Amino acid sequence: MKLTVVVTVYNEKNTIVRAIEEAKKIQLDKEIIVIDNCSTDGTREILRSLKDNSLKVVYQSKNYGYGTSVLTGMNLAQGEYLFIHNSDLEYDPVCVYKMLDAAEKENLDVVFGSRLLGRRSESVLNIIKERPFYLGTIITTSLVNLFYGRNFADIIGNRLYRTAALKKINPKEPAIGFDFEVVSKLCKFDFKIKEIPVKYSPRKKGKKVKVYDILPAILTILKTRLS
Repeated sequence: MKLTVVVTVYNEKNTIVRAIEEAKKIQLDKEIIVIDNCSTDGTREILRSLKDNSLKVVYQSKNYGYGTSVLTGMNLAQGEYLFIHNSDLEYDPVCVYKMLDAAEKENLDVVFGSRLLGRRSESVLNIIKERPFYLGTIITTSLVNLFYGRNFADIIGNRLYRTAALKKINPKEPAIGFDFEVVSKLCKFDFKIKEIPVKYSPRKKGKKVKVYDILPAILTILKTRLS
């Protein structure tokens, strides 16, 4: 199987059906695994009502964190590549075609879908004024670049992994630190990574990432660097 699409879900009753439908439109040999991280807003009831045999749905017994959702999907994945599709629909999954094309043509282990790659010429201050949450992206991306001699624009974008590569680095972080552990380990062990620009449509309200989430992110980057 070419692709495993892991749909991560937590309290997304307004977008979960559309998110699944968008994943199903991907014209590749694929499987779709939906990981519900113990939603309490009615999302679970919607998922149970779908009765769609083309989906594999996992209901977590409690809110273990975003990282656990990805790890659960990884452990179930049969696809050569693993595409993370967050159910808030901030990223259009059609970007998977470009990401997979790059991965196969260049024999990459990971492709990052970047929100900021095409904006390098812009003032950092203007970018932060436009969306203050970008400050966390810029700080953590700069740290990874400093530690590993990279030149990323955005390490918190969309992700396509070679499934075997993700399993090989054996990530452990269960929650918000997951992506930062993964990118740090990928760089530390010299996996082949490329960044490409993707379309990003931030939600206008209800953002789950908080300002203080930058603290565990930075700590995870430092811990991985020093371990």
